[in-house]
Amino acid sequence: MKNRASGPEGVQLQQSEAGFTLMEALIAMMILTFGIIAVTNLMIVAASSNSVANQATAAATIAAQRLEQLKAVPFNDARLNPGGSVTSDAAGFFTSPDDMVPGVGQIHTRWQIVAVDPQVRFIRVRSEGTGALSVSRSRAEFTTLRACTTASLGC
Repeated sequence: MKNRASGPEGVQLQQSEAGFTLMEALIAMMILTFGIIAVTNLMIVAASSNSVANQATAAATIAAQRLEQLKAVPFNDARLNPGGSVTSDAAGFFTSPDDMVPGVGQIHTRWQIVAVDPQVRFIRVRSEGTGALSVSRSRAEFTTLRACTTASLGC
C-alpha cells in the first residue's frame, strides 16, 4: 500500500506529489540571496581594482614623461639646480598642476632634484592618482642620475 497524505478538503495525495514546503522555499531563497550578495561584492571589488589599475598606468606614464622632460633640460639650466628659478615645498619637491587624464581622473606629479656633487644631480619623479582609494595604490616613482660631461657647460 502506498503512503498517502491528506490534502485540502480530504483529497488524498501521494507523498511524492506533496511539493515544496514553506521551509524548503525559504531556505532556497536564502541560499540564492547569499549567492547574489557574493557576486555583487565581487563586481564591486573588480570595478574598484580596475579603476586603481587605470590610475596606476596613467601615473606611470606621466611620471615617465616628466622624467624624460627633466632629462632633456640642459645641465646648466636653473631648473636642474636646487634653489634655482623654481620654488619647492618644505621637503624639496617641485610640483606642477595635476594632469587630467580622460576616463581616469587627475594625476598628481611632483619631483625632487638633489645635487650629489657639482657635476651630478639625482632626480626623483613621483606620480599618483588622486582618488580616495587609489592614492598609495597607484603611485609610480622613477629615479635617475644626471651628470655633466661637457666642459663647455662649466663642469
